[in-house]
Amino acid sequence: MRGPTSPLPPGFEEMIRRWLERNWPFLALTLLSFFFFLLLVQLVALWGQGALILGGGEAAEGRPLELGALARRATARLLRLIGIMVLLGIPGFLTFLVLLLGLIGGFLLAFAQRIEGIRIATLILIALMTLALLGCLLLLSWVLHLWSRLALRAALLEDLPWLSALRRGFQIGLRRVAPLLLVWLVLDVGVLGVTAFVLSLLTAVPLLALLGAGFLALFGGGRPMEPSAFVQFGLIAVLAGLCFTLFSRILLAPVITFVETSWTMAYRAWIGTGAPAATEAGR
Repeated sequence: MRGPTSPLPPGFEEMIRRWLERNWPFLALTLLSFFFFLLLVQLVALWGQGALILGGGEAAEGRPLELGALARRATARLLRLIGIMVLLGIPGFLTFLVLLLGLIGGFLLAFAQRIEGIRIATLILIALMTLALLGCLLLLSWVLHLWSRLALRAALLEDLPWLSALRRGFQIGLRRVAPLLLVWLVLDVGVLGVTAFVLSLLTAVPLLALLGAGFLALFGGGRPMEPSAFVQFGLIAVLAGLCFTLFSRILLAPVITFVETSWTMAYRAWIGTGAPAATEAGR
């Protein structure tokens, strides 16, 4: 009897192994460069968010907006913003790590069972625990997101160190639970979330068309499958995804500016316009 046929040509796995042996430095350098590029993008986005928050505070006080001064002030406070985001990101990362390790360990334990009934029961239990942990992760991410909204503004508008800003944001969040949830629903979900979803759908259509054209150009017409062709297609997919993501973020920039400014106005209303940080923190 003939075994199941493979969609890949004979010897393709060996071709991939040889290609990886010859080109692993290029592949490692590419992945490392991509990681640092994403890190740089996150830092620039955080710096831009800080400048927007400072600009919203200046506009609320009726002061003229000077882009150079806002950029310098955001740069001077960038380290405290990084500290806030890193500290708030640790709980979510640890929860995700526990979820991932538990999922892998659970599946290994399930498939190690020799009795079919025990294996099925173990898989069901793993699925239920995964759903529960995933719900906890989503809830934790939502709480940390709201906390970061308040802590960043405490660090920038009230010029607090990052640990004091975290404590300040936590205190304000506890005192303003109802308005905080209302602002989050209107701005983050209703305005930013819906707009980002619509733009994602609009940019997904040309992105898929471009990827389909690239796939046909590299693999269509009975061309032989080579590892280099897969690498070229992967680079095309990554570059196209980055370009369309950047384009959608540019289209989303006015909405982000509106949302960040509205959050700043809400924060100023919650602390009282012009209220000193020390006075508010001591209440």
